[in-house]
Amino acid sequence: MSASEPVTELRRSVAVLGDRVLVSPPDDRERRTKAGILIPATAKSVDRKGIWGEAIGVGPHVRSVSTGDEVLYLPEDAIEVDVQGDAYLIVRERDIHAVGSTRRDGATGLYL
Repeated sequence: MSASEPVTELRRSVAVLGDRVLVSPPDDRERRTKAGILIPATAKSVDRKGIWGEAIGVGPHVRSVSTGDEVLYLPEDAIEVDVQGDAYLIVRERDIHAVGSTRRDGATGLYL
């Protein structure tokens, strides 16, 4: 390849394996508390605070999570991956503590 030829970007499809869930993490932008205090994106929480993210892919052995569900997990239990320039997380199903999805008729449980 010569220096004058354009570089073509290889696109790859991702298949999630086993009991893993591919999660789109929330934005790392600034956020406000209920009292209105601004917390900058650079401030890291030292407590074990769970965060919600959207499941965008699930492995074949995942039983309780579907694509599009909101999942609650601890950040330290996730593996960060870069797919085509976007940051995602891979979380084991057993490390997901709660699943939030659209309300289903006949289902029981808490609706957030």
